[in-house]
Amino acid sequence: MTQNHRQKSWIRAYQSATGTTYLIARRRQLEWPTLAEVMKGHEKLGNFGIGVYDPDRLTVGQRRAELSVQREHLRRNEDLVMETALWLRDNITPIKTRNVRSYGVKHLIERVTGTYLPNGVLIASALIVGYPYKYDQPNVRFGMSQRSLNTFR
Repeated sequence: MTQNHRQKSWIRAYQSATGTTYLIARRRQLEWPTLAEVMKGHEKLGNFGIGVYDPDRLTVGQRRAELSVQREHLRRNEDLVMETALWLRDNITPIKTRNVRSYGVKHLIERVTGTYLPNGVLIASALIVGYPYKYDQPNVRFGMSQRSLNTFR
């Protein structure tokens, strides 16, 4: 049994938000996927977010090339992704309802930490931590507690 009450409450919140068992939620808390694993599971994830900026103006080949460039930028930001994932885990409680857009959370974290954060970095970080999500291109809606977010506004 864990003695860290903050960690235990996060595990319980994650368990409730995802409908998993306590053991699976605890294992998920202790063994995060890597950025490469998350990017493999989300093929349109790049530094910009999901997909590319203004895809209607680009041909299919241009979209693929732009996405490839954006994915490479995200790979180069791996340290920032992991720092952001730790911040999210320590400060934002997961919930079932996917009501918070990644772009708004990105700006909140930028104000709190004073560090520029690309939308894709925030999305990758939240996916690594394991928040419930739903695509809302180019953003993602996450199951994050509004109460937790409001403490930083």
